[in-house]
Amino acid sequence: MSTLDELVYYCRNEHPIGALVLLGESGCGKTYLIDKDLQNALRDSHYIVRVSLFGINSIDALNTAVKRQWIYTVSSFLTKLSKQSSQMELGKGFVRAFNSILRTVIPQTEGLTDAIQNSTDFIVIMPEVENPYNGEKKKVILVFDDIDRTELDWLELLGTINNYCENQHFNTILIANRNYFHEIDPETMGIIRAAKEKTIAYTVLNSPDYEGIVHRVITGRNWEPEEYGEFLKEHEQMILEVFGSEPLGMSATAPLSKHHNIRTLTTALESFHRIYCHMTNALVRDIDPYFRSFLAFYLVVKSGIFKNGNTCFECTDAEIGKLYPDFSADHLFESVRRWIRFGSWDGDLFLEELSRVSPVDMTELLSDEDTALPG
Repeated sequence: MSTLDELVYYCRNEHPIGALVLLGESGCGKTYLIDKDLQNALRDSHYIVRVSLFGINSIDALNTAVKRQWIYTVSSFLTKLSKQSSQMELGKGFVRAFNSILRTVIPQTEGLTDAIQNSTDFIVIMPEVENPYNGEKKKVILVFDDIDRTELDWLELLGTINNYCENQHFNTILIANRNYFHEIDPETMGIIRAAKEKTIAYTVLNSPDYEGIVHRVITGRNWEPEEYGEFLKEHEQMILEVFGSEPLGMSATAPLSKHHNIRTLTTALESFHRIYCHMTNALVRDIDPYFRSFLAFYLVVKSGIFKNGNTCFECTDAEIGKLYPDFSADHLFESVRRWIRFGSWDGDLFLEELSRVSPVDMTELLSDEDTALPG
């Protein structure tokens, strides 16, 4: 089954014995998979409540964030109920309090009373929401994102997640960087391993749809000028070859492997626009090898590569060539190398290098204002 199929299967499990952890590289599209693909697959039967742990430094703050996001996610349904309190079994006083809670989280909601600070303390979130008019029920899936960026103690975090999953009966998903999740303090290894065994019952490694990712990156925005957008569409297969899976013949245990960071790919395409415009104006006939080498070098410098399981941002041209077989150091100007690495654009050096491959006079090609930094 695909990664999405595995997630859907878990979410539809009525009584899971623990949480599921979704592992993958940083920036490879794990959050997108939850927010878009899983959301669409479960739209009619589930609510997805995703909470980022980035910067959260206490359990109280985590629990408050969960409550607020739970309210926000199911707000349209709850707001309708609060406006028709006579049809609810709850008393008027509770409805007024609930209005205050909603107002705290959703200030733009009409007809709600003034906000009461910390009003989330007055409610208990539920793993299932029922419409009292037609009996329709929707399950709530809790998703904890950015767990590798939290400031919480691992034992506290896993204990809290276990409480949501085991005691409050939420189907719970954790999103984690595949490397960070296994980097555990040796002094507490035994304790944390036991907590993981108690809390996490399922592990799914994200297998990104690279073809779909590249296509969305290229077609999901309006590139300027339009000719550059057409250039990218024409080279979609090339971009996929550079960004996607490991080259043929590269074993799963090879000492070198790629990072696949979608944000880095997007900024690489944005940055090559400058090179494309100058090479087009200079009537360079074959831009393709420069484009391919630019992409490979940019992805390596900005996202790094895996060397023997560790992320590394320093590597030789020979190592780049092993991961990106069509990479050519001869088609990567020194000015472009420096620009990617240090963000400093040397127009004079670029002009000199470009003139060697251009059939036209390059004297006035570059303007004084051409100093933008790469992504």
